[in-house]
Amino acid sequence: PKSEVGISDGELTMAEMLKQAGYATACIGKWHLGHHPEFLPTRHGFDYYFGIPYSHDMWPHHPEYPESYPPLPLISGETTIAHIEDATYLTTWFTERATEFIERNRERPFFVYLAHNLPHVPLFVSDKFRGTTEQGLYGDVIAEIDWSVGKIVETLHRLGLDRNTLIVFTSDNGPWLSYGDHAGSAGSLREG
Repeated sequence: PKSEVGISDGELTMAEMLKQAGYATACIGKWHLGHHPEFLPTRHGFDYYFGIPYSHDMWPHHPEYPESYPPLPLISGETTIAHIEDATYLTTWFTERATEFIERNRERPFFVYLAHNLPHVPLFVSDKFRGTTEQGLYGDVIAEIDWSVGKIVETLHRLGLDRNTLIVFTSDNGPWLSYGDHAGSAGSLREG
């Protein structure tokens, strides 16, 4: 949140490339490529943005550096619509926005970049998934993300788009080693 820089205008994003080919484009979730207006997704090829501009641990509730961070903004388009005090429903809200975008754009090519902030710590899970796994809070969070993917695939199937849609999964973090098993395990792989 203190950074003055972000994604360069010289970079060609996937969204900018796909817009040129007639795609509707959405960025939902964590952006983390700059929080000032000129760096937001809507200035880099995305028609629609709903999310947070950086990691959700960069907020006044940070366990080690609470004084270092301002309130965490929830942004729609380029407008801050709220400040996150509790990230319990972000997975649900991001899933709802993704499926709504798919519904609205079912008659044309679309690109949805959905970047869930979880399972990045701190961990939050909605009431509908709290206590539903034998793996504790982390397992509940993973179950909710699995539900999210299922809702999106279900929407694609219901609209008859599932056979003409490519779904790609990536992850930008492994488990947080400093939190013990709080964030999963890398098994025999080293680092986090």
